[in-house]
Amino acid sequence: MLPHIASLLDPIQLLGGLLSLPLVSLILAAIIAVGVAVSPRGAARRRGRVRLTPSASTAVSARYTPEHRALGIAAIVVIVIFIAENLITGYVLGMFGVSLNGVVGWWRYATPVFTASVGVAILLAMIVMHGSTPPERPVVTARRTWLTFSSRVGSVGTALALLALATTTLLAGLASSNLNGGPYVYLEIDVPNETIDPIRPWFYGWAYGIPVLICTAALVAVVVAALHANAARAFLRPETVVAEQRERRDIASGIARLAASAALLALAGALRFIAEAGSVAGLTIQGDSGSDSYDVFWRYGELAAIGGWVAPALEITAFVLLSLVPAQLAPGSGPAAPAEQAAESRAAQ
Repeated sequence: MLPHIASLLDPIQLLGGLLSLPLVSLILAAIIAVGVAVSPRGAARRRGRVRLTPSASTAVSARYTPEHRALGIAAIVVIVIFIAENLITGYVLGMFGVSLNGVVGWWRYATPVFTASVGVAILLAMIVMHGSTPPERPVVTARRTWLTFSSRVGSVGTALALLALATTTLLAGLASSNLNGGPYVYLEIDVPNETIDPIRPWFYGWAYGIPVLICTAALVAVVVAALHANAARAFLRPETVVAEQRERRDIASGIARLAASAALLALAGALRFIAEAGSVAGLTIQGDSGSDSYDVFWRYGELAAIGGWVAPALEITAFVLLSLVPAQLAPGSGPAAPAEQAAESRAAQ
């Protein structure tokens, strides 16, 4: 019976160990993203691009191609910096919660959110400076807001990811403690029915959470500003309105994916940290007369353990979203067929 149980636990432990590695999550996400990109639905979406005359296609491409590229580069940079930080900090420096000089490594959780904020801020600057030129011919359209071109599913998903990160960070900060006025980096777990000092494992406390909350607030601000600038700018020509609406929906989708994925990466790291701290189950004290063992537990330990198992799924989802940004945001308002060109020319006269 016992060997059978051990044989079942080993694969589970192996799977958990593999899924705790961001590189494994990235590989799995890349496989999923390739499947989505080459799926019939993805191919049909690319074929369904609006067809324009050569001049209109050139104007639309000149406005939106740099923005698509900026989003794609931002998504790739988020992945590269996140993986590089994990490899350097975790394997080269061999640190987890504290650096070699005793400085709290808060950047491990704030980095993806900060990087995404910079990427969206650069896109916002591009839209304001180069993507908001006056229309070539006046276009009368309804008033647009920052949610006009945003997918409802994407907006809700992004809001939930950001809310989950902020809520987890706030609750973990409230549960954290410090020593002698130091940083809030401990979880205090009392030993039941004993007078000995509580256990204080390293924890995702305020020292980690405050930088994450600041970066999250900055990300929300630049996302809303970028979505507003993307929606409110004037259209180029009456015949390009449909094509530009398609491009703006793609840009809004890319912004939402970038923000949601950054929040999910930070949340996955936080949940792993919380799960590790909350999994303490015993204490052994060595004395002159032998060793004494005590059973200890955190009242939210089971919930923290669930979060630790959910973390890889969040990480994989984040990498899939990031991979889809450069894969599906390529501009595609191609030139129209000769018959379509003639029809559009007559309509413009």
